[in-house]
Amino acid sequence: MLPTPDYSAPDPTSLNTPPNYYQTKPKGSAGTPLSARSRPAVEQCGEADADGRQVCFGTSTPAAKGSSPKSGARTAGAATGVEWCNTDFENILATRFTECDVRSVPVYIRMDGVIQATARFMFLRMLELDGQNSFTEHLTIEPAQQIPTAFREINFVGVNHLCQGSCTPHEPDHSAWQGKTWWVPGEMHSASLTTSYTWDATAAGNAYLYKPDVKIDANILPSDGKIRPFMTGCQWSLDYDGGTEDLDQIRCDTTNAGPGTGCVFVNHAPTYLLNAKAFPQAAAHAWLIQKTTPNHPGSMADRKPLYYMGDSAQNSRSRNRICPTGWAATNGDASALVDAADALNCDEFAFASSYNSGGMSSAEGGMNPALLPGGTTPTGAACIGTYAKKHGTLVHLFSLNGTDPTFTEVCGRSAISGMHNQESMGNHFATFMRDMRIMDKDAYWLDTRMNDGGTCAYGTGGGQPVICKLTAA
Repeated sequence: MLPTPDYSAPDPTSLNTPPNYYQTKPKGSAGTPLSARSRPAVEQCGEADADGRQVCFGTSTPAAKGSSPKSGARTAGAATGVEWCNTDFENILATRFTECDVRSVPVYIRMDGVIQATARFMFLRMLELDGQNSFTEHLTIEPAQQIPTAFREINFVGVNHLCQGSCTPHEPDHSAWQGKTWWVPGEMHSASLTTSYTWDATAAGNAYLYKPDVKIDANILPSDGKIRPFMTGCQWSLDYDGGTEDLDQIRCDTTNAGPGTGCVFVNHAPTYLLNAKAFPQAAAHAWLIQKTTPNHPGSMADRKPLYYMGDSAQNSRSRNRICPTGWAATNGDASALVDAADALNCDEFAFASSYNSGGMSSAEGGMNPALLPGGTTPTGAACIGTYAKKHGTLVHLFSLNGTDPTFTEVCGRSAISGMHNQESMGNHFATFMRDMRIMDKDAYWLDTRMNDGGTCAYGTGGGQPVICKLTAA
């Protein structure tokens, strides 16, 4: 049972979706073809003196997705202007245009390999893609706890930024720091530095990959009267948390993917939000296929992204295989229509404009071809088949007669209102594409904005839902 449509409900915007830590690369992307590609995290040490003593930056605490606060008793948010990017938690999060990496990094003195004293700092680096041919880094350093008295002073003496190709960091001088860059026992202040980058956007029709990096150098003085400081440094790319090492990779382009030129974090998948309140027939169909089929297309919870497929000819082939001409009129019910100008449509999911489409063969690059037993050509007959029909005052989705699903299918097709089918995508999806600068093979998630609220009644054969009452968000 579907909720009553509210045609005045505005389209939700994907620009305000929460950040997440999933590194979701474009289809077929094997890695980062850049010199700054990450390696396993390593400690970074200065040279040992004649007595065998040296200072090191250790590896950061694994950023276990915001699981625990820092050691200090206070709450010290970084001055980034982005609420979710602060030094309260070790974490790494991103949206399509902002990436925030917060690390708890130890600085220690050791003798002949044995650690004698440790001071722990919170390092925050936020990258904002805030210009058409530029982006910005905000770097914040602050103690995570009181600095032990074994240290006389810890002084961060300089930074050096790196980038590739036509990407140029504009190195600020030391006076650009906000706050002192040295600490003695008892001090808990923050120091922040903003650095801008530009890239060459003069040639049209190009896309570039960048992976900005920063080296942070420090002088460490122990408290035992040693006058000459020990020196060491920390390079950002040598200390990534596993599985997120390419979340800060930036793709900048001068194509027609978005308005003007611009950049995105290419390995962050944005989320497309269906307007379930206005178009519940389309949203309910997508919910059904995403929820109950083994491939869960577009589900962030199941880590099953959709991958945009930009070939219009292939789009047509895939759609015609799943939704041949006349299928909706033959299998649909006119009671689902909105008004006299409406007409029945075949709604396919996953979308024909995705590599997840059941209508795209493996030879064509498809991930989930819908094949009947013994068949070699994808067909909608292998999908879950449903149709929308009014029952009482509300519209329901029913299984087509004689085609009750097994819920092992890889796709769905449903005969629904053409207005619901087309308006749930149309200009709304085109806006999403441009806002997020989506290109061929880019990953994205689909939020159907539908919820069963635990109302599903389950059958006895396999435990799959047979009746659900859906609500729209």
